Amino acid sequence: MALFSRRRTTVGLDIGSGFVKLTLVDHGGDGPEVGGVAVRRTPAGAIVDGEVVERKPIADTVRELMREAGAGSREVVVAMSGHDVFIKKVDIPRMKEVEALRMMRREAGRHVPFDLEGVHLDCQILRPRDEGARMEVLLAAARRERVEDRTSLLAEAGVRIAVMDVEAFALHNAFTHNYPEAGDGIVALVDVGHRFTNLNVIEGGIPVLTKELPLGSRNVAESLQREYGLSGGEAERVLQGRQPMEGIQRVVADGVATGIKRASAYLGGRRSGAGIGRIFLSGGGACMPGMAEALAQRVKIETRLVNPFERVPLRAGVREPGVLARAAPMLLLPVGLALRAS
Repeated sequence: MALFSRRRTTVGLDIGSGFVKLTLVDHGGDGPEVGGVAVRRTPAGAIVDGEVVERKPIADTVRELMREAGAGSREVVVAMSGHDVFIKKVDIPRMKEVEALRMMRREAGRHVPFDLEGVHLDCQILRPRDEGARMEVLLAAARRERVEDRTSLLAEAGVRIAVMDVEAFALHNAFTHNYPEAGDGIVALVDVGHRFTNLNVIEGGIPVLTKELPLGSRNVAESLQREYGLSGGEAERVLQGRQPMEGIQRVVADGVATGIKRASAYLGGRRSGAGIGRIFLSGGGACMPGMAEALAQRVKIETRLVNPFERVPLRAGVREPGVLARAAPMLLLPVGLALRAS
């Protein structure tokens, strides 16, 4: 029996063009456990082309989700992506970690395409593969203006940012936590969002290639409305599988397949020559009926849906298991954010 126990809860918040999603992860037990989940559709017209244009509806939605999930903390972990974030792996001579980080901050101007006066900068030493003469550093920069804009938006909702992450890193964090066996060989984590698809190729547990593809479930909805004359509501029902229609995945599946093939060509030119062995799908677009099967057929690679609760169990009583099972792939990002113990 424990004489004293202090539970620490982290709130992961994902404000997307399609949905706003929030998860609570407790870090105080034998392992992380999901203690709350809340999802709401993003208010219509509040986000246009990835930019928040109506702040109050978003702030109200965040406030409602915090209350619905039972969040005790007012601090959240959020992420940035897209053109406001720059990520690059830099190969440098092997040196002590503190010296490498100091050097990268001095040399950042040679790599970052933004004015350094207007960015937040961070870097991370990647786990070395061997004891050779070189090492790799992951450099990340985010536009200060966008960070401050997101900070002030959430302040309107009564919360503050504890950690600002990068979407690709949070997805990788959640994936490797839930699928440690994927550290063997090369896998592709494909997160199909509303506007963009994040393609993350992972080798030996380390990201070796990250790309953002300009396609998502919105493309499918627009195609359905254009080609079949469906209304927005009808297109949404098709995407959710409530109104069956064959071949709806082709728009995204074709684009992702092209991205996978280009990534495979890049990998084929590397020293190891090894290719992608498995594909894991996450994001709201991954929930489209037949999406995994359609992509697997195009690239001839085993493809499966991600379960963010594989090794982060749901506490008893956290919403309806059936609902979460159907929506699980779209919750990988907020779970990855909440796994960051702040």
